[in-house]
Amino acid sequence: MPVAGSVGQTALNETAGARSRWGAVWSGIWMLIILVLFSGLVGKVPMPTLAAVLVFAAVGSIRPSRIRTILQSGPSSQIALATTFVATLFLPVTAAVGIGVALSLLLQLNQEAIDLSVVELVPGSDGALREQPAPRALADGQIVVLDVYGSLFYAGARTLQARLPDPGGAVNPEVILQLRGRTTLGATFFSVVRDYAKRLDAAGGRVYLSGVGEGASRYWDDERLAGQGIALEIYPSTDTIGESTRHAFAAAENRLVRVTERHDG
Repeated sequence: MPVAGSVGQTALNETAGARSRWGAVWSGIWMLIILVLFSGLVGKVPMPTLAAVLVFAAVGSIRPSRIRTILQSGPSSQIALATTFVATLFLPVTAAVGIGVALSLLLQLNQEAIDLSVVELVPGSDGALREQPAPRALADGQIVVLDVYGSLFYAGARTLQARLPDPGGAVNPEVILQLRGRTTLGATFFSVVRDYAKRLDAAGGRVYLSGVGEGASRYWDDERLAGQGIALEIYPSTDTIGESTRHAFAAAENRLVRVTERHDG
């Protein structure tokens, strides 16, 4: 395609065998002659050339190995890939990419909600912990140790709220939520735990968070908890796996003993 004087033009002249600056001058003269004599024919060159460039770029952007990996990654990735591909055929590229990004975010939020599960950790006779489905409701004076699998950000936190055992009707239930290995927690999770702690407090119980990382420990300091009126105890994580959970369990047992003695007295 004809262009103005540029680095590209200089490279083209050199490739054609130019020896001096007159190469650029003669290039312009010949271009002028060609445009005057064959303007109709030259006018048909740009569109096919641009189309060829676009086709070449499109073919070069296809990565079969990447596509194969995405197709093997599950339904969410497959839906996002197919939707973005179809949107690209009928919409401008920017709109198609925007649709693909938005759809990927929605699918990710949905996946977080689906993947989250809550299990109860029950001590065995040998001292080891075994998993079983979390109870739907709490019983009087029951101590429940819960572990959570999956994301605890927005969608996952809302799913956690729906799957925590219901304290309604129970007296003095104690719930220990193990959080070891989670370096960050979202604002929605804090809101869910705060509301759940208030519900247990109304039933005479308490929530214990064990294995809490440094970031969450700073968020839930004693002054802030007292200011919000939340009955919540924090047990930071240690180098020993399960140590903070054992401390929380012992604290829950001691509290139940004190509450029972108070009622008996």
